[in-house]
Amino acid sequence: MRYPEMTFKGRITYSRTEIEVERAAMELLKIIEAKKNEVSLPAIGFDIEWRASFRKGAPPGKAAVMQICADTSHCHVMHIFHSGIPKSLRLLLENSMLLKVGIGIGNDAVKVFKDYNVSVKAVEDLSYLANQKLGRDSQKWSLASLTENLISKQLPKPKKIRLGNWEAKVLSKDQLHYAATDAFASWYLYEVLRSLPDVEKVATDKTSEEVTDGSPK
Repeated sequence: MRYPEMTFKGRITYSRTEIEVERAAMELLKIIEAKKNEVSLPAIGFDIEWRASFRKGAPPGKAAVMQICADTSHCHVMHIFHSGIPKSLRLLLENSMLLKVGIGIGNDAVKVFKDYNVSVKAVEDLSYLANQKLGRDSQKWSLASLTENLISKQLPKPKKIRLGNWEAKVLSKDQLHYAATDAFASWYLYEVLRSLPDVEKVATDKTSEEVTDGSPK
């Protein structure tokens, strides 16, 4: 069965200069500050892209693109290969009261530190959260497999884009949409998982079958 595609339909802001990335990060900080009135620990979908190396033994490229999404309406794609990580973006990444969510996000945080000497604090791997909420032991999820399992949608991962040149002077529309959709999917899946009861609580509930049947579609 082929599921409908998950795609981001909101506004994508592409920033590639230091000034543009600084402005984008400041806008995100304002949005996140407002979210603190609703939740004690706001979350953003977070992901990075870099240029793949096809030469044996050659190291991967520097983290080139950072995508961040905080809601359904707006995602930021920052071309940090050209801009670097300016002050406000550093503040956002180092903010321990802002949760950054994604698949394999711990490895992304290590790469950002290695490439830019910036610590990405307060990260949560959706793979661990999914296992906790879905009662799996140690299943390794990809973003695509978790999207299918949790909301019955297909996350497009075209190889041509995924392994493309993320260090290009200007990203293509397809690259921007791919990057934004990944960050949006991470944020959205986190919100779905967060709304689910912990599996231990469900297991002790006499109406557990009814509870699990009520999970988001």
